[in-house]
Amino acid sequence: MIDLSGSPAPWPDEATRLWADRVGRAARQSDLWTVPAPQGDEVLREVLAAQLALPVEQLTITASLRAAALTYARRFGHVALERPTYPGVVPVLAGAGAQVTRASWDELLKGAFGGEPWDTVLWFTSPGRNPDGRTLTGQERSRIAELAAEGHRVVVNETYAWFCGQAGTPAGADSVGTLHKLRGVGARLGWMAGPGCFEEAFPELLGTPPSPVWQRAWGLFLRDGGLDLLRDGLLAQVDIAKDAFRDRLASAHGIEFPAFDGPNALIPLDPRASEAPTPTAEQLEESALAALHEEGFKAVAARHFDAERPALRATFFGVGAAEAIRFADAVARSPRTALRLRCQGHT
Repeated sequence: MIDLSGSPAPWPDEATRLWADRVGRAARQSDLWTVPAPQGDEVLREVLAAQLALPVEQLTITASLRAAALTYARRFGHVALERPTYPGVVPVLAGAGAQVTRASWDELLKGAFGGEPWDTVLWFTSPGRNPDGRTLTGQERSRIAELAAEGHRVVVNETYAWFCGQAGTPAGADSVGTLHKLRGVGARLGWMAGPGCFEEAFPELLGTPPSPVWQRAWGLFLRDGGLDLLRDGLLAQVDIAKDAFRDRLASAHGIEFPAFDGPNALIPLDPRASEAPTPTAEQLEESALAALHEEGFKAVAARHFDAERPALRATFFGVGAAEAIRFADAVARSPRTALRLRCQGHT
């Protein structure tokens, strides 16, 4: 089974050996066991600030993206959340008491989200949004800066900057993200950065962040060549697989698949391919998933990300070029996908 459902690939042996060595070094540093670091380990903060183009004094280490979301849900009554997006923050935001509404980027940027600026958070993901690989344009970034200047609290989830590079957080917006895409949920680390983030998050920081020893191990690993190993290996492999997928669709099937940033892409589905006269999004997606599964591929239904139209999300983690080519052939010949309709100018 070729897994395009989003499971991170294992690290190469060289990265694992470096990680184990840096864990040992961190564990032998006695002050890390006894001295609190409420804003986060200094080594890890410096590495992340340098890699993400963030002011180190404004960067705070959290346990995850969800942990950062807790702070915003506690402090603001309304969160206007992009759609489509990563679904994991929704129950956190709502469970912590915030009213969560969903809106497209166009709606958010036009101000069509309701709520008072002082009590509203606008939530975007860029670069390489999950599930569709979308990245804010220069014009959209400028509009976000305007919204922030008008008094709205804007949060940009930059988790996929590892795959896409970093153009810098839009002016006036907070940056949040996670290291989970570098290895999996076992990384158990994230960040939030912006003026006042540390003070605002202090109640959550009293009990949620990982040990300073764990944070230092990650900081040493990333600083001492670990991130370079991942960029040259796992992260580069994502680009190779994506390029192979798009190139195969174009050269063998005459389909120009839109470029996307990061590891995630949406494969649109054609409602006219269903046996049901008026199929639901769930019926379309489940039928397409079952057909791909029979051919040896595992993907994810786009409805889980609140996508507006039926689609499948494919994630090119741990997938080689040959596997990506096989996947391109499968989706191109499937009567359930809308790729040929899009190629021919239909929607």
